Amino acid sequence: MKGRSMVINGDRWAVVDVAPAAPLAEMVAALLEEEGFIVITREPGMGDALTHLGSHGLGITYVLVPEADAVDALKLIEETVTDYQGEELDELIGGLAQSEREVEDED
Repeated sequence: MKGRSMVINGDRWAVVDVAPAAPLAEMVAALLEEEGFIVITREPGMGDALTHLGSHGLGITYVLVPEADAVDALKLIEETVTDYQGEELDELIGGLAQSEREVEDED
């Protein structure tokens, strides 16, 4: 899936990361944004309206950049992002979910 292009709202975007959970995709998106990339995240099958409203399903989430920036974004991800697997991934997702609940409790 990485490197695949898709048209969203008339613009060509390239998938630069496929994360197993939305919070992990958001972390990659934040990294790219800090470096000046325009980034969107998208869950397969989620409509634009639901995604923009912050609705997240369970499962994989794509990180996309404008097609012209894909090579540079992929290079940055390769140099900086660690792929988590197995128990390490479960622990990270659990920690992210806990942090999200704590933030919601503060509101």
